[in-house]
Amino acid sequence: MSIPQAIKTNVLKIKAKTSYLSRLYDREINLSYLIIIVALYLVATANIAFFEQVLAVYPFSTNMGFILSITGLLFGLMWLVLQLLCYRPIAKPVLIALLITAAICGYFTDAYGTIFDTNMLINSLETDQAEAMGLFAPSMVIRLLILGVLPAFIISKIRLKRFTWQRSILQKTATLILSIALIAACLLPFGDQYASFFRQHKQVRYYANPITPIYSTIKLGENYIDELRRPDTFTLHATDAKRVSPANSVSGNAKPKLMVFVVGETARADHFGLNGYTRNTTPLLSKQSDLYSFQNAVSCGTSTAYSVPCMFSYANRADYDIDTAKYNENVLDTLSKQGVNVIWRDNNSSSKGVADRVTFEDYKTADTNPNCDVECRDIGMLDGFDALVKSGSSPKEIPEDTLILLHQMGNHGPAYYQRYPKEFEKYNPVCMTNELSKCDAQSVINGYDNAIRYTDYFLNNVIDTLKPYEQDYDVVMVYISDHGESLGENNIYLHGLPYKFAPDTQKHVPTIVWSPNSNNVDTESLSSIVNQPVSHDFITPTLLSFFGITTDEVKGAATFFKVNN
Repeated sequence: MSIPQAIKTNVLKIKAKTSYLSRLYDREINLSYLIIIVALYLVATANIAFFEQVLAVYPFSTNMGFILSITGLLFGLMWLVLQLLCYRPIAKPVLIALLITAAICGYFTDAYGTIFDTNMLINSLETDQAEAMGLFAPSMVIRLLILGVLPAFIISKIRLKRFTWQRSILQKTATLILSIALIAACLLPFGDQYASFFRQHKQVRYYANPITPIYSTIKLGENYIDELRRPDTFTLHATDAKRVSPANSVSGNAKPKLMVFVVGETARADHFGLNGYTRNTTPLLSKQSDLYSFQNAVSCGTSTAYSVPCMFSYANRADYDIDTAKYNENVLDTLSKQGVNVIWRDNNSSSKGVADRVTFEDYKTADTNPNCDVECRDIGMLDGFDALVKSGSSPKEIPEDTLILLHQMGNHGPAYYQRYPKEFEKYNPVCMTNELSKCDAQSVINGYDNAIRYTDYFLNNVIDTLKPYEQDYDVVMVYISDHGESLGENNIYLHGLPYKFAPDTQKHVPTIVWSPNSNNVDTESLSSIVNQPVSHDFITPTLLSFFGITTDEVKGAATFFKVNN
């Protein structure tokens, strides 16, 4: 073959190749199909660490159905997110950005176990050039080129089909419905197992890529906006507060006030023997006199983080805003300003900001709590109680109005079997894992009820601890749980569902008042309301009323009892 013929042949081959690529790029694809392809691609290439984490918790050999369900759920979520982000004018840039992001995040997650939450994004933004360059490696460049740049280039060349706006809307609606249906189909058959998965293995879901980086970016933006909207000043409440009760005195009829307020955890009213439960889970409290158990009390929220600040807020449940609560004074601030000695002892996660400006003592550590075994017990919060209360036994110890708040670990799930010492295990068998779906329903309930019996023991000890102070103080104990709990009814476990949709088991909470005849509480007011609807909204006005403090902010508000000040 002569040189001109060879050149001609090569030119023809190049033209043929170019023509083939042109034909490939000239093909049009439906955006909905492209989104599905990209979603499948991201599940397969960007989530190696996610599936490693899942399989470490749920071995494939014994959890095949659940693993397939998680895979389908991840694809469904990816499909849904991409549809919400991609519209024809911006679809290509969005998909390209997500492919590049997934490739980069996937490399760091697989290589270093990095999780791209909001803190990591902030760190990334604050990283200087030298630190950034130190992270580059040949393997990163290769992965970025193959799994990110190459598919991004292909997408940039693909042509998207055009449709009328009516057909585009119809198609978008149909695909959104299909993706949601897929998510539901993956969740429903394993609802009980997902309840434990989402609760106990939160860390695993943070490996979902690029869903977590997208979520974290949105969250970071929300945090920035919230910071801009943050009030410039701390909002004061009850600025007109006045004491109407006589000043503290060691003589005459005016005794100072002493209340122990127990903030319960994850207790539901229908599992208290006092409230008619078939099991006598409250054997000790049942023997106490001057005890009042409210039958129809509801919580402000369905989670500790929401309910606890709401309990002591000046806002009713209908008006309460969790985002601004920390910028507002609460009733404990008012009590402290009015001279009440306020002490918060905590054996839970924290006071959720409620006790930031009063005395706070952490009892979740053996350094302060003398009753710790597998975990620190609520009973340890009564240690050194005498030191908190001035007995008046000497001139230097003048009794003063005192409010002691005890925040329980209580029935915090799902590891109910850890919430009580072994001697309180009356009901057997007990679910001995935090994977509640792996246990039968009765064993879950048995563990939960055993934990209620330990709360019964704890509250009984609180009352017995208060009794010696009746001569010097008007003493009262109030117990109310922050929220309830689902124990598998309709395959729902734990708590935290949106209030509008949450079952009553997550909102109906036990509320108990111990009020001896020696104090100035009107017992008739207690007796008349125990069967009436009450709520967390009653707490703030009750505390102010008991300590003889008036303010227009709670004027006319309902209380758990009346006080003869």
